[in-house]
Amino acid sequence: MIMGMEWTRWLTETTVATSLAVLLVLAARLSLRRAFGAAIGYAAWALVPLLMIAVLLPTAGQRLPVVVAGLSAAPIPPPSMQAAASSHFDPMPWLLAVWLAGAVVMAVATLRQQRRFQRALGRIERREDGLYQAEAILGLPAAFGLLRPRIVVQRDFDTRYSAEQQALIRTHERSHIRRGDLHANALVALLRCVYWFNPLLHYAARRFRHDQELACDLRVLARHPRSRRSYGEAMLKTLLAANPSPLACHWAQAHPLKERILMLKQPLPAAKRVATGAAVLAVLAMASGFGVWAGQPADAPKTESVYLHSVPGEPMISLAATDERPREVAHRIASQAGLVLANPEALADSGKGVSLQFDRIPARSALELVAGSSGMKPVFQGASVTFVPVDVKR
Repeated sequence: MIMGMEWTRWLTETTVATSLAVLLVLAARLSLRRAFGAAIGYAAWALVPLLMIAVLLPTAGQRLPVVVAGLSAAPIPPPSMQAAASSHFDPMPWLLAVWLAGAVVMAVATLRQQRRFQRALGRIERREDGLYQAEAILGLPAAFGLLRPRIVVQRDFDTRYSAEQQALIRTHERSHIRRGDLHANALVALLRCVYWFNPLLHYAARRFRHDQELACDLRVLARHPRSRRSYGEAMLKTLLAANPSPLACHWAQAHPLKERILMLKQPLPAAKRVATGAAVLAVLAMASGFGVWAGQPADAPKTESVYLHSVPGEPMISLAATDERPREVAHRIASQAGLVLANPEALADSGKGVSLQFDRIPARSALELVAGSSGMKPVFQGASVTFVPVDVKR
């Protein structure tokens, strides 16, 4: 039950965080691209994993254990047993099974799509220039492979493209590999499997791949600024894949090429402009990450129910301490209970503070808990309390 609740909370919080991040990127990507270039528009997608990590970080507030005391020797049933007694149906296992089944189905579908793409390539042979040549034409050139990435071209690569266009295509696909775009695509595929029930992620995946291609185009044009026309002609010569790979980087994706062609006519963003965009994106990332982290709901204090024996008429103690020295906490307990500490210096200050919270527990038990943190135990003689090592019998 507890594990199921923790899993539900984890999934809910990360789903909300990723959805907010996707909405933020979808709203800002076009403005960022127009203002600072395609590279900044693509980099904005890093907000999605960033916000997901931020919501998983522990909050700053320290939650203290609460000790609730009773006056009987009979133990209290733990909360899990009480919940089980009051309800015979626990939906958590069923929800977990549904989520797991959906994730498995999505993963199998992704792997089958990748396998269909690779099988459609036919036989692949290594070329003298280091590329690989397939028997197929559709969907190529493309780069794929996480552990051993390679660039695969179609069988008529040498006749379809000019020498200049071939060089541009090689630069494009190698840029994908160097920049880690293949691993980024794998991460997107993994997130779509985990959050298969979130339509925003599936919608955003297509836009992510589009921004990825625009950023890669920009890097190629920065290296070959005089090859814009040849670069655009190479795009138009490429036949799109009927079943594109979810993990590969295709030279021409299934989305319309109009925007990529139009970008070829735009001037390259200056270095100062890109640096400004990176600073704006960094501020946006820090602000949104902090907002998600700070906006987490506070956990309920962990309560430990303990039954403690008390002497009739013994004073009851209620107090909270956060990283305080044991000696100071003992003085506070003694002050409430009207006791006198004979040797408070025995509670050595080891540099490690005491953090606890008491809710009406006997003063005797409170002093035992505090003294135990210093390896001591209290000995009561009327209203006087003497601390002795725990291994001393008195």
